[in-house]
Amino acid sequence: MARTKMTRHDLKVQDEITSTLRSFIDGAYAHKREVIGTVSALVVIGLVLIGWSVYSSSRNASAQDQLSLAITAFGNPAIPTDKERYEKTIVEAQKTYDAYGSMPVGIIAQYYIGLSQEGLGDTTKATETLQQVIDRGDDSVKGVARFALGGIYRKHGNFAKAIEIYKQLFDSGGYSKAAVTFELAQLHELNNQPDQAKDYYQKVVAEHADSPFRAPTDEAMKRLGVTPAPPAAQAPPAAPAAK
Repeated sequence: MARTKMTRHDLKVQDEITSTLRSFIDGAYAHKREVIGTVSALVVIGLVLIGWSVYSSSRNASAQDQLSLAITAFGNPAIPTDKERYEKTIVEAQKTYDAYGSMPVGIIAQYYIGLSQEGLGDTTKATETLQQVIDRGDDSVKGVARFALGGIYRKHGNFAKAIEIYKQLFDSGGYSKAAVTFELAQLHELNNQPDQAKDYYQKVVAEHADSPFRAPTDEAMKRLGVTPAPPAAQAPPAAPAAK
């Protein structure tokens, strides 16, 4: 299985996923530090607290280091084939999950296991794994996993199921609204529902004009015979007050 070349759309989606996961990891540990700091200020437990703080910080750092091995393997251009890349990702992600399964990094590791299972052709296991991430994860990770799950159904031609999942994500939040809106537009177009597709493409133009999905949206609207509405005119500046 040679390396698969990523499309422009794939790269945009990957950027959204990477940003979301990085924000989640940083936010989760920042929150833990805030909690520890508050407890430290209110309760003096001397060396016990100091010892736990050192252990906790070390464990968090070790967990992130282990997770980084899985993430690096997943996107490593030096690995010659996709099969090797997915297999190495599963090995490293499984180590992370086994050691830190109750921590945020453990849930993210499970997400990468699911993506790699799909890459190796085991769609049944992949959908089961991603559903577990959705059931266990924080809202941010849950959104990323739900987006990936919808992508699997799209890949295999189950557009109706993909639309159902993305519509849940559109309504609940937890992921880039621009990316979800664009995916819904494309899915409705693929599912021979041009009116719904136009509605979502128009939402991208109206609500996410500065997103990386604007250019392909303009192309899609031309293809569907829709002229994008011009940007709303800005009100002129107020005249200076009379002296």
